[in-house]
Amino acid sequence: MLKVVRLFEDDTFEQEKKMIEKLGLAIDLQVRPSVTEEEVIENAKDADVIITVYEPLTKNVLQQLPNLKLVLFRSIGFNTIDLEYANQINLPVSHISRYCTDEVANYVVAAILMHNRRLHDFNQAVKNDFLWDSEMFPSMRRLSSLTISLIGFGNIPRLVVERLKAFGPKFIAYDPFVTEEDMAKYGVEKVTLEETFAQADYISSHLPLNAKTEKILNQTLFSLTTKQPIFINSSRGGVVDEADLYEALTNGQLSYAILDVLTSEDPDLKNEKLLTLDNTIVTPHIAFYSQEAFIQGAQDNIKNLACFLKDEYQQAEIVNLSALEK
Repeated sequence: MLKVVRLFEDDTFEQEKKMIEKLGLAIDLQVRPSVTEEEVIENAKDADVIITVYEPLTKNVLQQLPNLKLVLFRSIGFNTIDLEYANQINLPVSHISRYCTDEVANYVVAAILMHNRRLHDFNQAVKNDFLWDSEMFPSMRRLSSLTISLIGFGNIPRLVVERLKAFGPKFIAYDPFVTEEDMAKYGVEKVTLEETFAQADYISSHLPLNAKTEKILNQTLFSLTTKQPIFINSSRGGVVDEADLYEALTNGQLSYAILDVLTSEDPDLKNEKLLTLDNTIVTPHIAFYSQEAFIQGAQDNIKNLACFLKDEYQQAEIVNLSALEK
């Protein structure tokens, strides 16, 4: 029987069991919450498969999991594993590409609409400063006159475009893996990364975190802005140089930031400089959150496992398939 260890706690165990039974899989599923490398090694030492989100899967950890045949990420991102070493040992890594796309797209849309109508700032002014002033923000613009810039053009930003089309803004996007023709099908203009900052009124990051994207959004790009845009990040905090972001928000290169992620998944909030700014809204990595998303994630993990066991590796969403030995 296949030993599967989930390295975090949530309320999806019954959903996982139902899917295992539905697919007729012979699986012993155990939940063993782990935070440190030592805990992962101890709790997953006999696992054939692990289900993970943020747990540290370093080279040191992977070297000490001799039975491991597959890593299932309960997320779209998979930046907590040493993927280079996983490739070296021929270890497949799977993620769930459709998980929480609806929720994250809605978060971005909500962020844009909330800021565009200044709902949060008007509310703060009324409740905290007892100001009743409709002309407090004379720079307010009709959304149809603005440009929304998307960094990355995968599943989530495509949903953002579909939802916001009714409001009539211009859309531009940077993604080296998507053709100009494919973007045009969505009414989106393909531009360079530099142009996403130079032309934008709103900028939304949808980048994965890896060695090439770490701190790629930095002062070099912030200095190119011409419209004091609003920056939204619902992807991974590590793609942003936070010191540079703080500087851009204080010197006027960016007028506002709405952040669902910070560099750390366990930030020291009392000493986080971005939280001291009035022109930031920060949420605790909740863009993905809904009961339906949790259920979908659990089900998709087990579906990917079933496909892997049937050697249907494309359907199993193996992210490092091209690097593995055939």
